[in-house]
Amino acid sequence: MALQINATNPEHPVLLLELPWDVPLEEWPDEYLVPLPRGISRHVVRYARAGSEVIAVKELAERPALREYELLRDLDRLGIPAVDPLAVVTGRVDAAGEPLEPVLITRHLGGSMPYRSMFETTLRPATMHRLMDALAVLLVRLHLAGFAWGDCSLSNTLFRRDAGAYAAYLVDAETGDLHPQLSNGQRDYDLDLARVNISGELLDLEASGRCTPPSTRSSSAWRSAPVTRASGRS
Repeated sequence: MALQINATNPEHPVLLLELPWDVPLEEWPDEYLVPLPRGISRHVVRYARAGSEVIAVKELAERPALREYELLRDLDRLGIPAVDPLAVVTGRVDAAGEPLEPVLITRHLGGSMPYRSMFETTLRPATMHRLMDALAVLLVRLHLAGFAWGDCSLSNTLFRRDAGAYAAYLVDAETGDLHPQLSNGQRDYDLDLARVNISGELLDLEASGRCTPPSTRSSSAWRSAPVTRASGRS
């Protein structure tokens, strides 16, 4: 199968052709990569430069790549804070002709940081609560739009200051699903899973010595702020 680039902008395929698609993403040379902090992912993810754009490249199977690409486009049309989908590249093969996994390409959100990395620094209590509030607002907006995230976590969320305010952006929609309206059960399931994911990540960071706030403070902040705000029937 020949290399195929399904892109939202007709200019992007030309820029993307310059990247080494015949090399597994994990082995891309440093000359193509941009050193930016990343959250934890079940897939290989790299930041690279394509022309003047900094992009995030994620290897995954074709069907979930195309599905996530379309979900991110849907969220963009709904005005939900999320990364911009640029393309899906399929038909990759290595120098020996062996198939390589397709990739999903999104635009790097300038000035953003993974939520997880924010908690690897010294945080004032007020800052921590503002971060949690921004994440709660994102989850509420997703639920109001009928989007069940299914994997809300610090690693799947980006933080950025927008006009001085704290804002959270969805960065991974692979497990998500869009509905005309969410049921109470769908919202509750999403909230319970988010609570488990985020509390677990905070405890892992604290256990490794990379999270400054004590576990009682950071865990209670998550339990009280996002869950209380998001559990109102949206």
